[in-house]
Amino acid sequence: METVAIIDLMGEKIEINTNTVFPVILADVMYEGDIDLMMADLKSKEKLMTESKKIKKISEKIPGISSNFVTKPFIFSEFLSYLKEFELSPSDFNHATLNELYDIILDYADHHEFDDLKSIIKFMIEIDPNYTPAYEILGSVLIEEGNLEEGKKYLELAVKQDPWNVAALSELGETYFNLGEYEKAAEIWMKEVELMPENTVTYFMISDAYRQCGNFKKAARILEKFLNKYPKSILAKYELMEVYKKLERSIEANELKAEISRSQPEYVSDVEIWAKIMFQNEKYEKVERFINKFLDRNNEYEHFKILLVVPLLKSGKTEEAKLIIREIKEKFPWYYYGMKNILEDILDENEKTVLVD
Repeated sequence: METVAIIDLMGEKIEINTNTVFPVILADVMYEGDIDLMMADLKSKEKLMTESKKIKKISEKIPGISSNFVTKPFIFSEFLSYLKEFELSPSDFNHATLNELYDIILDYADHHEFDDLKSIIKFMIEIDPNYTPAYEILGSVLIEEGNLEEGKKYLELAVKQDPWNVAALSELGETYFNLGEYEKAAEIWMKEVELMPENTVTYFMISDAYRQCGNFKKAARILEKFLNKYPKSILAKYELMEVYKKLERSIEANELKAEISRSQPEYVSDVEIWAKIMFQNEKYEKVERFINKFLDRNNEYEHFKILLVVPLLKSGKTEEAKLIIREIKEKFPWYYYGMKNILEDILDENEKTVLVD
């Protein structure tokens, strides 16, 4: 500890040393800026109280002493050094909050500063072993690093402590899926949709998990349940149609295909699969009319213009089709190459030549 300056406040001399700033940092990080609450919580720590009282006196004359200019950037290794200097341990923080540290680890996660993040989470768990968000973030980070088994362990802890944690359930289900534990993934995702039935994509994830493990009856059941809630979903009808084929329920599969061919998309997620069915039924003009009207109303989905290529080629408008292909390849290459295989299945050998890279 070194003396940095001596301040004269109305005749009272106050020594500022290299440790004086720490109460400001500690109050900001652990007590939402409330230095009085910090002092009440840690009143037995004489060294900290000495420096805190200095800050109290100075802040009466210099309000900006507790601003971000003083407390930022936050460097955890320095924070730990201060804790050691002031003889503070995690068990001392009885009335602290972890909200600021949580915001810090989220920022670290965004910047992939995983080593510091894990150190902070360890510190947070020592303060409050029941702080569920810490386990959730740690599990997510470990999974992102490729440590699926260890990440799964922490996500399971998060879900055990907070069974209503939808984000943790979603990621835990995905982890089981990536580990090939499809039945378990479906089981976890079922809990998610019970809590958040409006998470429509989860129904399709459950169906996919059941299909991956060959349980087509359960895959059909979850899609049927979804269609009871969203009877106009073309994507769900298409997925269920494919499952019915696996179950050799050809009558129901054909009925769904006929329903799709008579309908028009209500949801953006239905556009591609509807167009695919229309193309299979050679209803090219119907797709062309719909896509043109859709794009007039929804210019943010410009990439759907690639679906016009098929009706244009089928009607001999090759040059127009080439212009669209060139435009979509330049603006949305990810979408073009994702759709290329679908287009190739529909076009004849001569028409496919316009898709050559």
